[in-house]
Amino acid sequence: MRTPLVTRGERFEPASVQSQMESVVNAFDRYLDASPYRFGRTKHAVMGPVAKVLERAQTGHWSVEDLTGYALRVHEMNPRAKGFVSPEARMAMESGIRELVQLIQTVPVTVLANVLERLEYALYYRRRKRASEWFDGIKQEFVRFLHSRYDTVEALREAWKDKNADFDNAYPSRSSGAYRNAKGKRREDVDAFLSGRTGEDFEQEEDEL
Repeated sequence: MRTPLVTRGERFEPASVQSQMESVVNAFDRYLDASPYRFGRTKHAVMGPVAKVLERAQTGHWSVEDLTGYALRVHEMNPRAKGFVSPEARMAMESGIRELVQLIQTVPVTVLANVLERLEYALYYRRRKRASEWFDGIKQEFVRFLHSRYDTVEALREAWKDKNADFDNAYPSRSSGAYRNAKGKRREDVDAFLSGRTGEDFEQEEDEL
């Protein structure tokens, strides 16, 4: 049973604003899907300007326009954004901030930090889970790709000139030390798998995961 929060003699149950919190999370999630902040290991890499928006919104002194302008500026400064904000990202960010401000006006100030903390954790969990699922999916595709080229692990090791090579620990990353030091067909296999794919994205995300 969830313990209710208490403020000035009144009981405030976070479940009463759960639907509003989910709307905020959904909007920011859409923004992140259309932004350079797709996956990552640190909070900043996962959430981009959203984490800072939540911090500033808690003060209650920022308007929707102020917060949106701040968030978009942080977005533009990301080298991978190259100064560009897609219409989808901008609209999702605006929607998330608008609903966030409305949520803040609904929640008692004494429990606001707790509610925003829950919101941040919910978004962070969703993004990290999606990153893990995406990474595992790419890895399994690469394993199937290798199986189509090599009948046995012995054949893989001979081609890669690596006695420790294994289908289950093979990763298609051009930025890994194993790739840079690759001998035999290892580099060729990684290049062939990534050809025509979002290989650059995978290399960057794989380093962070």
